[in-house]
Amino acid sequence: MRATIFKRTTEGQDLSCARSSGTSSRGSDTSRFDPIVRTAHWLTLFLILGVYATALLMHRLPVPLSLTLQLHRSFGLTVWLVTVLRLTWRQFSRFPDWPANMSQAMRWAAKAMEYALYCLLLLQPILGLLHSNAHGARVKIFFLFQLPQLIERNHDLAEKLGTTHAIVASLLFALIVLHASAALFHHIILRDETLTRMLPGPTKRQERFAGLHRSGMHDGAQ
Repeated sequence: MRATIFKRTTEGQDLSCARSSGTSSRGSDTSRFDPIVRTAHWLTLFLILGVYATALLMHRLPVPLSLTLQLHRSFGLTVWLVTVLRLTWRQFSRFPDWPANMSQAMRWAAKAMEYALYCLLLLQPILGLLHSNAHGARVKIFFLFQLPQLIERNHDLAEKLGTTHAIVASLLFALIVLHASAALFHHIILRDETLTRMLPGPTKRQERFAGLHRSGMHDGAQ
């Protein structure tokens, strides 16, 4: 009888520690990114896919070029807006700790890659907008409203902006591939939760806590 009481007490303490270590001041689980961070992350990915798809298929689709161009610009500027919102939300969100097996060098590399991605995600849409304006084109976001023209028409400047826009597009693509490869390396080789904490559904840590909780409830019922 005494052993049973002790077992239930210690399990209750484990559950209490699990709750306190897995929640932030807003009540979100810090074993993973919060829903807003995860949603913004995957929304950014889908928007970027739209940006590159419209860029690659711009002259191949049986639709007016102006339609594909406006979609390309709309996807890009929406990426800029979502990135600004992500950076703003970072000031209020509580992020998970680094994986225990992650070296200091890998942490610095991850931070550098993250900052580089954010910089390019902010820079590239602005370059595209200025490039369009320098060509004398106006940008209409998803055909709903038109943005003001930031610069006057300038052919020489348009050429330079177009070249820079293409270079940054290649750099951004390379960083995205590197970012995805690093996430798969953590998931497949290191077997930590770097990738899963950004995915929908419970993490392994949450599943262990849930199993402990169910075990405690089962013993309590007995």
